[in-house]
Amino acid sequence: MIRASARSAATADRLWSVVSDVERWGDRLPTVDSVRSLGGGPTGVGSRFEVRQPGLPKAVWEVTEWQPQARSFTWVSTGPGVRSTGVHTVHDDGAGSRLDLRLEWSGPLSRVVELLLGRKSRGMVETEAETFTRLSTRP
Repeated sequence: MIRASARSAATADRLWSVVSDVERWGDRLPTVDSVRSLGGGPTGVGSRFEVRQPGLPKAVWEVTEWQPQARSFTWVSTGPGVRSTGVHTVHDDGAGSRLDLRLEWSGPLSRVVELLLGRKSRGMVETEAETFTRLSTRP
């Protein structure tokens, strides 16, 4: 399992607005080339996105939990022998906010994926946490 956290001087609501705007990740994150919605309407449970990231095969991620009041969402992507789960949660943190990100793999090939992609993925998740919190302080 990979975890990354970062703090922001922005309010939790402001940080959530940046993190939850999934369709703009390709424009905002250096770890994401593009995100394309595979449906219409607002993001929520069942929303699906095609995500392209540098050095990784394209993946389809489906939102399985969407809790805007709790400022949290979970999505999953399934490939041969492995299921990837990403959790994004924004917390109030004193005068600002904190973003917690988690990525985990399960399934018969999860250990292989972790060995092959663990270091790269850890760096990507850490970069995403830092980038989201930095963006949240911009107007």
